[in-house]
Amino acid sequence: MGIVTAKELKNRTGEVLRRVGSGETVTVTVRGVRVAHFVPVSKRARAEPSREARMAMRARIRSIGGKYRGVGTVEAFLAEKLQEIRRER
Repeated sequence: MGIVTAKELKNRTGEVLRRVGSGETVTVTVRGVRVAHFVPVSKRARAEPSREARMAMRARIRSIGGKYRGVGTVEAFLAEKLQEIRRER
């Protein structure tokens, strides 16, 4: 477990986040007092967006007039768009 001061965190945020991303827990101190812990998220949590993030994505898609149909392949998406273009001609 690493310890960094708030000033170090401010000046080297990227480095600290890389350490956390590689599995290290980092504690942040202000004037010697521990105020925060940066803890790596599980691999599963990294791979799956949170429920709130999924809901926000769906709302954004609906707001621009689209319909959320879940996640598909790039090839399927491109094939669908090509069909739409051909129908418009």
